[in-house]
Amino acid sequence: MTSSRFSKGFTLIELLVVIAIIAILAAILFPVFARARENARRASCQSNLKQIGLGILQYGQDYDERMVDAWRGPTNGPSTATTNYKWMDSINPYVKSEQVFNCPSQTFASPWGAYKFRSGTNYGSYCISAAYYAGNDAYEGAAYSALAAIEAPATTVLATDGAGNFETQWPSPAGNPSIVNGPPRTLEQTVERHMDTTVVLYCDGHVKSVKLDALARTKTIGSDQVMTAFTISDD
Repeated sequence: MTSSRFSKGFTLIELLVVIAIIAILAAILFPVFARARENARRASCQSNLKQIGLGILQYGQDYDERMVDAWRGPTNGPSTATTNYKWMDSINPYVKSEQVFNCPSQTFASPWGAYKFRSGTNYGSYCISAAYYAGNDAYEGAAYSALAAIEAPATTVLATDGAGNFETQWPSPAGNPSIVNGPPRTLEQTVERHMDTTVVLYCDGHVKSVKLDALARTKTIGSDQVMTAFTISDD
């Protein structure tokens, strides 16, 4: 005869306790895993922008010490194989990888697509700074600038995580953009895509993840409110 104290199986209460413990562990660990995954993606994005920065600086060495233009051609419409093209297309021979222009955390939605060389609106994930492009004031962004004119390269934005399109731009201080709450939050075409930060490439080639609030800070210069991170002057 087999004693009942040797019978196998769980009671209902024991089973419920095990399920509860598993649920608690999952609730604790899943956010940790998700954060670790996003950290890895942010690191990959930083590596992408670092390579892009090196490509832009090499381009400048070959083209009269000038920063790459945001776009070239008769219009800034979709890129074509014959006329219109964008800054990514200009530096593509120096980077030699289309994948570098795509952030691993971005989900592309029409009309924007993963980067393809001189192919429509397949601009990829990053936007260059063409801030203060009007040129009728004392301010200028990184795109189109002479390298020697950039007075504070370590604090001047060159490119960032983009929300779509290929540039972040506005003509003058009167058109300064404001942060738009998301999620994700955006500042013109710059987007907080990685744990509430955006990855920024600066004109000296270094890369850092920052909050949009830091990029949106302004300083009064004369009668203007100027976003100092987006001007090439040491202001």
